[in-house]
Amino acid sequence: MAVLVLEQSFDPPMTTEHLNEAAQRFDKCLAAHGARWMRSYVSKDRKRMICEFEAPDAEQVRASARSAGVPFDDCWTADMYARENSTASY
Repeated sequence: MAVLVLEQSFDPPMTTEHLNEAAQRFDKCLAAHGARWMRSYVSKDRKRMICEFEAPDAEQVRASARSAGVPFDDCWTADMYARENSTASY
């Protein structure tokens, strides 16, 4: 499975209610496309969000978003680097 990043922007800022409604629709479509949501980061002003997924490829996440009616700015395959208990080496 590949690591995918989905970028979203919101104007007006996203509400918690909007996020929850979109997540419910999106989860069903992700499962149908063999993809899985891992985590999201929402900006403090709630105008931007980055979501991480595992999926066979980026098109599965894009198709899921379109099917769920979830607008997005970009979706791309990523390599993940994380600091573990030891010092990371890049």
